[in-house]
Amino acid sequence: MKITREADYALRIVSRLAQQSNHMEAKAIAEKNDIPYRFTLKILRKLVQAGYLKSYRGVNGGYALCRPAEKITLKNIIEVIDGPIALNICLGGDICANNVECRVKKKLAAIQNNLVEELDSVTFKDIIDG
Repeated sequence: MKITREADYALRIVSRLAQQSNHMEAKAIAEKNDIPYRFTLKILRKLVQAGYLKSYRGVNGGYALCRPAEKITLKNIIEVIDGPIALNICLGGDICANNVECRVKKKLAAIQNNLVEELDSVTFKDIIDG
């Protein structure tokens, strides 16, 4: 499994906003995280639609978390961008090339469950608190 660049950027954006006491302009978010501006806007739109960020319009507009940092996990943000976490295609849904009992799939499923639990246990408050 590889987290996409977009998901990596989204994690950095949420981390930055978790450290802010008020909203932040998209341009400043892009610059402070070294992310292309247009790509930042695309990610911000997805995070707003998913209910993790709130957008403020107008001259003093920007973006802010709309949930407390302790209520947002790494898993939440990765799944907004990349969809459900899956180590391989067999674990990504009901598609499996091998309809018989597969020992590899069982082991990978256990590893995936551990990974998902770990990602779901780390909040952005944990990250900003160090």
